Amino acid sequence: MSRPYLIIPKLVPQPTWGGNYIANLKGWNNYEDLATKKIGQSYELSSASLLSIDILDSSDPSFFNFVNNYQTNGTIPVRKLVPNINLLIKINQALGNSFQLHIKPGVNDPFWKAKPESWYFLEPGHISLGVKNEVNIGDYKKACLEIDTKMKELSMGVQSSKISLNKARKKASEFIRKINPWQYVNLYETKKYELIDLSEGAVHHSWEDKKIEGFTGNIVFEVQLEAMDDVATIRSFDQGKIQDDGSIRVIQIEDYFKHIDTNPIHNSYESLKKSKIGQQLFRTPFYSVDILEISNKVSVETGEEFDHLYVRDGAVNVKAGGVSVRATAGHSLFIPREVSNYVIENAGLPSVVLKTFID
Repeated sequence: MSRPYLIIPKLVPQPTWGGNYIANLKGWNNYEDLATKKIGQSYELSSASLLSIDILDSSDPSFFNFVNNYQTNGTIPVRKLVPNINLLIKINQALGNSFQLHIKPGVNDPFWKAKPESWYFLEPGHISLGVKNEVNIGDYKKACLEIDTKMKELSMGVQSSKISLNKARKKASEFIRKINPWQYVNLYETKKYELIDLSEGAVHHSWEDKKIEGFTGNIVFEVQLEAMDDVATIRSFDQGKIQDDGSIRVIQIEDYFKHIDTNPIHNSYESLKKSKIGQQLFRTPFYSVDILEISNKVSVETGEEFDHLYVRDGAVNVKAGGVSVRATAGHSLFIPREVSNYVIENAGLPSVVLKTFID
């Protein structure tokens, strides 16, 4: 087990807001099985991740077969190497998701769990982040409640065949534009490689749509503590979405406004946006992320628990324990703590690697 492994990513289709960016990123755009799928997320590491034992090159065609079928033969569960792993690393292609927040770490709530998270934008994005300074929270809550009441009315109308789905969606859009919940939150254009740290929790956020040609969504390398959405993500507004069967998402307006942090300092872009310091991208109490520029080769010591390597650009060979594993851009490797140290060398082109670890 003292060797590097390719991580078999779990691709998650999202028909309403996914796309082909992730498939292209991983060099899988020519695979017929992905041609008609809109992939919204790629799980690069989770407690359920599988590690490839025999495939030592992410460009090996047989590697995609493992991903596509998510088979277990020839793999090792990451939990066998790290029994208590609770880190989730994803690549996202997303837009138009709900207004949401996660409770602050350390807050004792009978239901909700904290989910500290940090974002690294791989492409320019469009987000809402924090409530506006001196916003009237009562007015904001009233707007969310009015929209929720209208959405429930339209949902019942569709499900009882009193209104068509298309007409209900149109009415929802018109009503929401009139109420305009975005007036209460900060909207920002993020730049490529921008860093946003939400690990302190309780700050409003969403990945927004941008009605311009060529915008394919928010492309984000995201690190967070692993917690299921239904016990960690508190929503106040779901962008007026009505499913094909007329159903709508259940949202948690009361809890959202119970837990929201309205401190202007905590909601300011200046405090949430982080800057690269040397190799450091993020330092939080829960995880850290460094950026490594591999022009030739570097020797690295393993973190306290493990290292996760994501190849942002180029291609690398990672060597340890007599094993060399090659990973191209868009792919991830897992380095168990038993390795203690390893070598990353570029595989022909200058490369950039994101290293996530626990101090």
